Amino acid sequence: MIQVLKEELREAILKSAGEVFAEEGFRDARLSDIAARAGTSTSNLYKYAKDKAALFDQVVPKTLAERYAGILERRVAEFAGRSDWLALTHTGSREAAELLRFWIDHRHVAVILMSRGGGTAYEAFGAKLVSMMVERTLAQSDAADNGPHIRMLLEQIFTNTLTTLSSILMRFDKEADITAAISLFWRFQLAGLKALFEGVAKSNQPR
Repeated sequence: MIQVLKEELREAILKSAGEVFAEEGFRDARLSDIAARAGTSTSNLYKYAKDKAALFDQVVPKTLAERYAGILERRVAEFAGRSDWLALTHTGSREAAELLRFWIDHRHVAVILMSRGGGTAYEAFGAKLVSMMVERTLAQSDAADNGPHIRMLLEQIFTNTLTTLSSILMRFDKEADITAAISLFWRFQLAGLKALFEGVAKSNQPR
């Protein structure tokens, strides 16, 4: 007998898998929990994915991960050519708007990539994002002149950024709530970066 797969059930399984992978991480996620949340049996789930790794690859396809990294890199690239830090929100920046849209449309994938990739090909993805953000931000001569001190601070700031963004995306599921929370976070973060780099510039001025 030809096996007929139902698209509606496939979508429910992928949605449930994204939720469980984001909540528990790949290692601790159980197929039985994913199946139950999708309203089906574990045996039925195997018709759509041969194992947990195959299911994960459907939830987080490589093309989507690469797209996220590219969007974030374009966003952080703005920092080097900034004119007004506080304008770099989704209302004043095309890159910020694109990033916010990705978070809204793929919030569980974003959480997995930023903080829940352990045991998968994306285990180091969050660390690579932090490194990229630090290097992009340090592509300013004034900042680079401060050596290990500014680098250490930026590494901590951007590590905490991923943690905060993950918390927002796990706490809220409505577009309006995600937008409001991230807007507040950006207001806080951009003001802090503005003050940090203005302080760096002043400290590097000849006396």
